[in-house]
Amino acid sequence: MILAGGILMIRSKLRSSDVTAPDRSTRLLWALILVLPGASQAQTIPGAAAPLETRVEREAFLSNARIVNDEARASDATPSRRVALDDGQRRHDAGVETADGTDPTRRNYKFNVAAYELDKMLGLNLVVPSVERLVNGRRASVTWWVDDFVMTEQDRRKKKTNPHDLIRWNQQVQAVRVFDELIANTYRDPSPALYLNSVWDNLLITREWTVWLTDHTGAFRIRGQLLDPESLTMCPRDVLGRLRNLNRELLATVLMKYLSSQQLEALELRRTLIVRHFDALIASKGEAAVLYDLSPRR
Repeated sequence: MILAGGILMIRSKLRSSDVTAPDRSTRLLWALILVLPGASQAQTIPGAAAPLETRVEREAFLSNARIVNDEARASDATPSRRVALDDGQRRHDAGVETADGTDPTRRNYKFNVAAYELDKMLGLNLVVPSVERLVNGRRASVTWWVDDFVMTEQDRRKKKTNPHDLIRWNQQVQAVRVFDELIANTYRDPSPALYLNSVWDNLLITREWTVWLTDHTGAFRIRGQLLDPESLTMCPRDVLGRLRNLNRELLATVLMKYLSSQQLEALELRRTLIVRHFDALIASKGEAAVLYDLSPRR
């Protein structure tokens, strides 16, 4: 880890990837969608119920609300798009993904939902709510649109914008690193060669410098080792405790709808490696230098 532009950033040696690189056209499409002017519009009908605040409420909305604006219907050429949902009381945008893992990039909508469910198991609250449902006759992930993000991590790096609270920022970055190592994410790759790449356009930053993670279609590769264990220097205390308590059976109970048996086995192996890694760090540096309490979400 080094200080770059006044910000604690995670760096690693350049390496060749053991997975297929993200499809550039798809990455650019998501980058364009994320930075459209007026992104993340949410509307509440006058006199209607209060805005959706909890995960449970947002999951129900994503699962049941009617799609009222879907001009760019899904096709093999455009599997990712933005739609408007309406439940009769509220309207909110969502991202729809229909890629099913059959193209050369192996992107799969199911991994969006798997990442969200795993985030809940760990108590991270970093991943944007995402559910599986039918959209115009096709299975898809439908993901909550973040209302108040002002830039992506790719934008921040290009503009060299510094967070006002470096400690809180670094704690969030470390939590993201732990999660991405766990899910074998091909996006948000910490390699120096990808520092300004569009693989970082799915880390969203709000006005309060709160991080949200989206688009995990390139995750859950069958990788039996960690990509960059040297970058894992700290871990949220509660998250490490939950990682210790997880096992193959518990993971399968929640994720078997979205992941293959091979993916579950690889996930369990990486979980074990992450726990061993932090146990070794704690033994050499002490808990105070390794574990921290993740700041409340803003």
